[in-house]
This record gives sequence, structure tokens and C-alpha cells, in this order.
Amino acid sequence: MKSQGENLLDTAKAFVPGHITGIFRIHDEHDDPLRCGSTGAGFCVDIGTTTTVRLVDSTKLEVSVAYNGRPIEAIVTTTVIQRLLQQHHRVCKVEAEHESMLPIGVGFGASGSGALGTALALSSLIDEDFDSQEAATHAHYAEVVNHTGLGDVIAQTAGGAEVRVKPGAPGIGEIVRIPVNGSFNVVLAGAPGLETRSVLTNSEHRERIINVADALMEELGSNPTIDSFVSSSKQFARSIGLMTSRVKSALGELEAAGLGDSSMVMLGDSIFCFCNDDESHHVVDILSMSWSPDQVQVTGISEEGGRLMQ
Repeated sequence: MKSQGENLLDTAKAFVPGHITGIFRIHDEHDDPLRCGSTGAGFCVDIGTTTTVRLVDSTKLEVSVAYNGRPIEAIVTTTVIQRLLQQHHRVCKVEAEHESMLPIGVGFGASGSGALGTALALSSLIDEDFDSQEAATHAHYAEVVNHTGLGDVIAQTAGGAEVRVKPGAPGIGEIVRIPVNGSFNVVLAGAPGLETRSVLTNSEHRERIINVADALMEELGSNPTIDSFVSSSKQFARSIGLMTSRVKSALGELEAAGLGDSSMVMLGDSIFCFCNDDESHHVVDILSMSWSPDQVQVTGISEEGGRLMQ
């Protein structure tokens, strides 16, 4: 991406796992975006985004972003970059490249993953005393103000499976870990279909989500297990009225096959399913009847959150 004759100042790289949300409650009424967010529950996955940030000497602020080799209009990544440079009184050209196994717009946390990776990598370049939690607040801010997410960043900072019990950015919000006992696979199938921004700004959707989540979160918070997470996620998905016909049909097929540890991914035309190695092929076969093979992925729960790479 660097043109001939430009002076490359420095480069850094970070990896951030994807994040799957099964249930969420909107909290965006506060004037401070860092105190907005969501309560709810979800889990990080092994697949994610590797972000490389390069600083190039320039007399003016320039930002360019690519996703899997293609230039994109990346408002969230751009917001992170502009906010960090302004805070540290820096003027330069910034190039961000996201290499990701997370499709955009399907509910796998691609936006939060790219935002957090950018924040970690850029902060390490412009602040010799940088703190990863403080860097993550810039990613959370960018998600909230652009209506692209509310709870992914705090979860992606921590890793593992979580119940988000207090909304807000890392350092403000609070999570309780859901113990993950043993090793199992996560099969994901997803396609664009529900735009996070349109749901978060629709008064009818918001009211229904808040009412349903309030009824489920107390029970989940008092019993944070994978089983209770799946059960609550199913009740939530069936009650909020956003389940696509494809998701509804596929969940029925999985349950009929005895593979019921599954639910809708929030927010997308997407599904997650927990299963063991022997069951994975069967789950993939079922989901591949509704999604194309390249839209179905087998992964696992990532116990580690976003981090800089050497």
C-alpha cells in the first residue's frame, strides 16, 4: 500500500478473535459512549482478524483501510485511527490491513475485531506507555458511535465465553466468565441479512429486545453455564422476532438430528452450534443445505482475547 518515495515510520500487528452473541440487552442511553454498551452473553472464537498498521510520514492525516486485500470504506477503523491520533497530537498517514476469516455483516464480530486490532496496533506505535485496556476503549467508542456494535469489544478483549453483567467499555463494563469444561467444536454458518445499525436504531426492535433480555438475563447471570447460555439464547431468538426463515429452518433440522446445542447469532442470518468432533461433519452437512459451503466454518472457543503479535 505504501507508494514509492514514502517514508515508512513503523509497523505493528495484532490479532483479535471473532465474537458470537447469543443474547443481548441494549444500554445506549448514556451521554458518554464509553458507558453505553450491552449486557448479554456470548463467546469468542478461534477464527478472527489479523490487523497490520503502518505509519507513513506525511504532512497531513490520511487513512486507508483494506479488508482481505480489498480497499474498503471502514468507518469504524477510521474512527479509531482518527481518535487515537488526535489524542496523541500526531499527523501522519495510517494504513490498516485486515486479514480475516470473519465475513462482514453476519454477526461474527468482524467490526469489533478490526477496531480492537487497529487500536492495539496503532496505540503500540504512538504511545510508548500504551495500556491495552485503554486502547480497547477507543475501539468500543468507535463501535458505539457508528451503531455497529455494543458488546463485542469488551468480550473480545477478555476472550472465552462470558456474561456481560454491566454495560460499557473495557474498564467500565463488567463480565463474568462462563466456564468452558472440556474441548468441543463450534460450527458457524452465516450470511448478511440483518444490519446491526438498522436494528439498534429501530424503536420497535429495541423495545422487544430490551423486554425479552430483561426477563432472561437474571437467570443466566445467576447460572452462567454453557447449557444455560444455549437455552437462554434460544428463548431470546424465538421471542424477539428477528429470526430469518433460513435460521428457523436450520435450527429445526439440527434439533431433529439431536444436535440442539445451537441458536441464532445476534445479529445475522446466522447460526452457531456446539458439538463434538464426531458430530461436526453432520452439523456441517445440515448447515450446508441452507448456506453455501464457504459460509460454513468449524472453529472453537478462544480463551484468549485480542493481543499484539511479534
